Amino acid sequence: MNDLTRTVWRALLLARDRVRASPAAPLAIVGFAAATLTVVAGGRVGTVKSVIPLTDWMGLLSVQGRRPGDYLPGSLMLTGIVALVVLWIIAVRLHHGGEYPERRVWWIAGAWSAPFVFGPPMLSNDVWTYAAQGLMLRSGFDPYRVGPSALGNVHAVAAVDPSWRSVPSPYGPLATTVQHLAIAISGGSPLGAVIVFRALGVACFIAIGLLAADLAGPRRAQALTLTILNPLLLLHVVSGAHLEGIMVALLLGAVVAAHQRRWLPAIVLACAAGLVKAPALIAVLAIIVIHSDGYRGWPAWRVAARDVVVAALSVVGLTAIVHNGWGWVHALNTPTLGHTALAPASLIGDMYDPVVRAASFDDLAAGGRITAMLAAVCIVVYLTVTARRRALAHTVGYGLLAVGLLGPVLYPWYMLWGVVVLAPTARAERRDWIVFISGYACVLIPPGFNGAISTKLSVLALAIAAGIMAARARARRRAGPPPAMAAGATDGELAARSESPVPTKPATPRISVGG
Repeated sequence: MNDLTRTVWRALLLARDRVRASPAAPLAIVGFAAATLTVVAGGRVGTVKSVIPLTDWMGLLSVQGRRPGDYLPGSLMLTGIVALVVLWIIAVRLHHGGEYPERRVWWIAGAWSAPFVFGPPMLSNDVWTYAAQGLMLRSGFDPYRVGPSALGNVHAVAAVDPSWRSVPSPYGPLATTVQHLAIAISGGSPLGAVIVFRALGVACFIAIGLLAADLAGPRRAQALTLTILNPLLLLHVVSGAHLEGIMVALLLGAVVAAHQRRWLPAIVLACAAGLVKAPALIAVLAIIVIHSDGYRGWPAWRVAARDVVVAALSVVGLTAIVHNGWGWVHALNTPTLGHTALAPASLIGDMYDPVVRAASFDDLAAGGRITAMLAAVCIVVYLTVTARRRALAHTVGYGLLAVGLLGPVLYPWYMLWGVVVLAPTARAERRDWIVFISGYACVLIPPGFNGAISTKLSVLALAIAAGIMAARARARRRAGPPPAMAAGATDGELAARSESPVPTKPATPRISVGG
């Protein structure tokens, strides 16, 4: 018996050493299993609300809805998501200490993403809404005036979340154009359009990885690990096919173009991102401010004026491709019709209750939203005015995080706005915060549970994540700063040093955008 025990122990030690020497294969295999569990269990969770999917997705998607009290599918799905988050943290820890081949990270990403590529859309019905809005355009309806219910009693409308069936589209004209093209490519089939959106999500996923690696300089593998292995990206860009994929890919393209001092393409790309979802327009202001830095007097005003003209022409030109393209401005409040209990705006409203006892729920909610939005506006204004003091990626990323967190509602995919922009050059504490925000966002709204249980699970996850962050902070304080920082270099300067040098014009100094 002792011989058997020693043999098993030696085998375990040998397996551990092999995993440490070549962790890619175990990470890929276990991650594939976790992703498969997430997809299979997620399909069994079914439709919590009264929607009827267009297909059962090869038997993976339940069309009967979740049965009250049946928490097994949701528990299994949550287990798969948590397993992916843990594996991602392990990958980040393995890769941040040294250089690894990029192809290793891409191989792991391919294994993790495969189940999401072929499985049904999960965690949100938004992609079915995109298809219905594209069908509206094909049928001659204006999605900025009426909701998908204008299509009548058709299957495409039954697949849309009831909350959004009668409200106009809040998406920009470029997003609306993509919706129309998806329906056109699919020959008018809503299901075909959903598949087109899935393919587009995969393309954006790949583009995000390539752009993140370009922005990171020599730390390409680390940047890829923080982006394309991020479960938040897998769940909501690859699986959910959210428009955030297009938005953040364009944003990263704008930041990379600015890093290469190609200012006009950077402005055009940032405007395009803003015409998918409005918050991305923050990047346009930051680029204009940073571009004018280094000039004084009239030349600075001339550069800023030219950039403003380019931005205006880009917005007008891209808006003109859609009938009633400016109609989306009046529909920007559509997402605020929802309510998310754990949004900071909602929590602030709850805090007002003991102070203003006579106020109704709607009054308290409005007060919380106004307070949170004012805070977000102040943060964005400060970041924009002081954009010359920091990297462009930081100004844009922090601004988008502020808008996403402090908006009237909080959905997990909103965190992608800032996280994807900040991740490529994140180090030390910033890397920890990227992991913290992304990991918590993955379980912000646990699927397959009623509202009370879902909220309790989300709060529990937040407490665990906060505890881990506190432990990490204590460990960093005990270890002391890295040698370079002890010598006086900041985290941003370290990131700037890691970037590849780019040619600069003699008239203006080089400006770091990713450090």
